[in-house]
Amino acid sequence: MSAETELYAVLAAAAGLTALVSTRIYPDAIPEDSALPAVVYSRASTDPVLSVSGQKFAETARFQITAWDKTRTSSAAVADQVQAALLAAWQPAINRSSAFDGEVGLFATTLDSDWFTVS
Repeated sequence: MSAETELYAVLAAAAGLTALVSTRIYPDAIPEDSALPAVVYSRASTDPVLSVSGQKFAETARFQITAWDKTRTSSAAVADQVQAALLAAWQPAINRSSAFDGEVGLFATTLDSDWFTVS
């Protein structure tokens, strides 16, 4: 199972999160004309975990998970639920930031998470 599949499963199973976004949890981008709020996740990097002999046995994927909505408050509320879901899965967020995208008029709250997956 890929790290993306595991991450999606954790987010989709989080009752507090799905109460806010329903099934609007997307890889890479929000589809055009989708309702809000929504969550977007993307893999920012991947680091292999190697044995002493150089054999890859796991990897750490860094994800950026962004909650999007029309207000900063609601974006932050969705991010709070993402953060709770990650913590419950023992994959805590390691960074949190917020932004406003003036082109689309939406607020974003982004969490970074390092996801450890055994190969």
